[in-house]
Amino acid sequence: MTAAGLCRGLDTLYAVPPEHRLDDVDRASARQVLGCDDHTLSTLLDRGLPASGDPGEERFDSRDLFNLALYSGTGTTVPEQAFAYSLRWMRSSTEELLAPRASRFALRIACAADTCGPRPTSTLALPRPERCGGAVRDLTVEDADGTAGPSGDPGDTVTRTASQLAVTATVHTRGELAELRSPELRAIAAEFAAMDLRWVKLPEALQNDVDLVTTHGVASCDSASRYLAQLCRRAGIPAVTRIGWVVGMLDLVHAWVEVEDADGATKVIDPVFALFSATVRDTNPLLRDPAVALRTNRLIPTGLSTGRAVAEHRCADEPTAARLTTKILPAPTRPQEGS
Repeated sequence: MTAAGLCRGLDTLYAVPPEHRLDDVDRASARQVLGCDDHTLSTLLDRGLPASGDPGEERFDSRDLFNLALYSGTGTTVPEQAFAYSLRWMRSSTEELLAPRASRFALRIACAADTCGPRPTSTLALPRPERCGGAVRDLTVEDADGTAGPSGDPGDTVTRTASQLAVTATVHTRGELAELRSPELRAIAAEFAAMDLRWVKLPEALQNDVDLVTTHGVASCDSASRYLAQLCRRAGIPAVTRIGWVVGMLDLVHAWVEVEDADGATKVIDPVFALFSATVRDTNPLLRDPAVALRTNRLIPTGLSTGRAVAEHRCADEPTAARLTTKILPAPTRPQEGS
């Protein structure tokens, strides 16, 4: 079952292009990700699974392995099980997806070097749930010196001259379900749903590549949202992309589209949630209904669009590798009154 599923998955795998490959996984780790034995891994190599290195000592791109496993259909691979667990909330009732929710939010960035370089600056995006009828409480910014205090920054990001930076807050969110009124918008949403795309892990340089949507049938959160927004704008429908986080989705930075419908209301269309829901059994059917706009209470938006970063660190005025930690947990407080 596992071997057959992995071979079928390999037939439809979008392999990371050679110029973007990072062969960071050895054979033993590859077997663990795929949940297969060494003979099956050798069979996959014979059938064209990309790898580098000498026979018996091959190395693989972790994104290739993740995507292969996710769409193998075995149900036993690490990516399939991790995805099913993190997306279990998609089985929730509509009432549960719309109910007010309070979460404790923490975002931290630190220079990855043992010693941070000169003139360090750290930038973090701020949660902006008020864009979707929510609110932020107890927003605090703390830098490397331990200096903490309420954020006085009115913008979408906060920047400090520091080797590390942290933002914490209690974030209140709520869902919304609305019918799409515009016939053109409904047609676009239906067209996108019929494309039968697959969400895949991609190198950062390819995450905004809209051409992959049409040429290979694969998409990241960013490219799917950009493509859908382009379709809307070509039809004369105001649309922008938005990035943020999803409660329960580990440290995934998500993207979606905000459109202005015929009734003048701004509504959220999340093209990737529909793709995600196809990988999990018994999900709420509204997540993939192209006739409605479902904004779940798990979305925590920023004020940023696709192509922007939720975190950045610079040393000597140059972008520098950094460690980013995201934690979003249920808050030990009651949801915002009146939300």
